[in-house]
Amino acid sequence: MSHPPRSRAGKVVGRVAYVGVLAIGFAIVIGAYFALGADRPEAGDCVDITDVGAADPDWRQVGCGSAESDFLIAEVSEGCRPGYATVRRDSGLRLCLVPDVVVGDCLRVPAAGIEIKARCGEPGANERVTGVASNTTGAAACPPGTVRNTVYPEPARTVCTGPSAE
Repeated sequence: MSHPPRSRAGKVVGRVAYVGVLAIGFAIVIGAYFALGADRPEAGDCVDITDVGAADPDWRQVGCGSAESDFLIAEVSEGCRPGYATVRRDSGLRLCLVPDVVVGDCLRVPAAGIEIKARCGEPGANERVTGVASNTTGAAACPPGTVRNTVYPEPARTVCTGPSAE
């Protein structure tokens, strides 16, 4: 049994439908890639802690050096070295965090939990950054008036803080 020959219009419609289906599939794949990849943090990215009071704080990716950026991601792993702030997502992977601060920034350092940037003079802003050094020399890297210094081996950084003047 032979099939009747297709008309020219039928061939054009078939090709257009085929190209349309391919384009929709391609758009779905590209959209999924960017949607899923946008929330996939890597070392070197920065994050804003959005609910510091929670037992397991949430976060969102932001630009490093911005006013919203609380931390630089040092590592994404199953566990972090002692001294690093950590947050995690449902995947179980932890973000090992180093403060993304500059001299003059103020911090809210809770009795328990992780410190975040705060506006100087804001209630709870109890420490001011007095020095940030790209090394692990500790107190030797800090200026006079420093009360606390925290050393991070990777990336090499010493963060020096003193009491907030306000």
